[in-house]
Amino acid sequence: MLLSFTHSFTNCSGSMPAFSRGGSLRQFFSGVALCLALIVGCVVGTVAEAQVTAQTLIGKSVSDDAQTQEVTGAINRFRDRDIDGCRAILERVKSNNIKVPPPGVMMAMLWLSVNQLAPARTELEETVVKFPKDPEPYLMMGDLAFQDRRVTDADVLFSKATQLTSEYLDNAKRKRDFEIRCHAGSAAVAEARKQWEVAESHLKGWMVLDPDNASAHQRMGIVLFQLTRSKEALEQFREAKKLDEKAVQPELAMARLYDDAKKRETAKKLIEAAIVAAPKDPAVLLAASQWYLGQNDLEAAKVNAEEAIKLDPKGLEGKVVRGAIARVARDYKTAEKFFNDAHMQSPGNFPASNSLALVLIESDDKELRQRALEMAEANAAMHRENSPQQVNAMTTLSWVYYKLGRREDAEKILAQITQNNALTTDGAYYVAKLLSDRGEKDRARKILEEVLANESMFATKPDATDLLAKLKKEAGSGG
Repeated sequence: MLLSFTHSFTNCSGSMPAFSRGGSLRQFFSGVALCLALIVGCVVGTVAEAQVTAQTLIGKSVSDDAQTQEVTGAINRFRDRDIDGCRAILERVKSNNIKVPPPGVMMAMLWLSVNQLAPARTELEETVVKFPKDPEPYLMMGDLAFQDRRVTDADVLFSKATQLTSEYLDNAKRKRDFEIRCHAGSAAVAEARKQWEVAESHLKGWMVLDPDNASAHQRMGIVLFQLTRSKEALEQFREAKKLDEKAVQPELAMARLYDDAKKRETAKKLIEAAIVAAPKDPAVLLAASQWYLGQNDLEAAKVNAEEAIKLDPKGLEGKVVRGAIARVARDYKTAEKFFNDAHMQSPGNFPASNSLALVLIESDDKELRQRALEMAEANAAMHRENSPQQVNAMTTLSWVYYKLGRREDAEKILAQITQNNALTTDGAYYVAKLLSDRGEKDRARKILEEVLANESMFATKPDATDLLAKLKKEAGSGG
């Protein structure tokens, strides 16, 4: 039996890639620079993303080939699960050179590289006792706290790290790294609290120490925009682009901020300016396409996506975005083509396989519908607890079940998702559709009204709009 679905959808997100909720630009600006990856020197953000090397562990401390060899040996011991042997080597390295990080810090980095948070925390807690004057364990714990959105904890830890850094004398190279990370971490705390003047002060301190860091300039651009200094913000984004060609196009960066501020006309002008500035950059065209899709301007979205695909025929994101546009337009054949191409190119890509399942289930072909079921079930099995895609995978499976006539199975899944307050906007439409079919039309109408009150675009928005219009018409006629 379907459980209660009367909850708020204000935090719901759709499952389609769109400028309004996904894509590289949204990822960069998510939460107004709360992303931990933007904190320069953030060990938590880096060791889990790349192969750990001696450079990872001691590169910001010393440049010594002999020690590099020893640390490499310790890393190999760790990979062979000889934890005691690894620790013994790192302790010897530290005893021979005061400039390298404490052994517990290096061990914590190794644990984080294999996503073992609990032993990493234990190493850091023990390091605080054994090396009470070393700032790094506090910085790493501050990073972890911030990553968990425990902003106050992060603030306290970064403050302690700042105090210890001011007193630290063992290694000038490490001290500079600590100073940068203290400023970056404290700025992130201030940004999370919308204390823009405080954030600006810390970012200035960071840029004094590391003026050529693109991330610092990107974050300063965001902060200056929040301080209503838009011209200065644009200059910061331009500086970031000069320093790093992979940085967000300046006009796109500003467009995202104006879009968040609901100044859509200004955002549109900046999107157009970005295209003029970089007409041959597929990333810019795709970001523009996603923005237009978010505004329900399907023609402009299509034009920019197709131009991006011409420039980069092998690009995966272009295929996914073009498929999303076709899906919103209910052009399921075209959507199937692009999602299938993306899936064939990258079978493990969740947006491609998930979207393909949703498109295939709309077909009248039994084989295609069976394929949709197989893909949806495979994704649901693969993306279980703790997977960021779990809700989307389960929501898709519920809709596939519904379309196949397995309504009880669909209701069970949606009831569980709703109970956990994790329903997406697409999921909300699916719930409304189920309720409408069961005759609970008032509840269905209320859900749709709440979902559609949100301006953001989502894949099933046209269907939700049509269903709401139908329910209102029936209510008005007494049907």
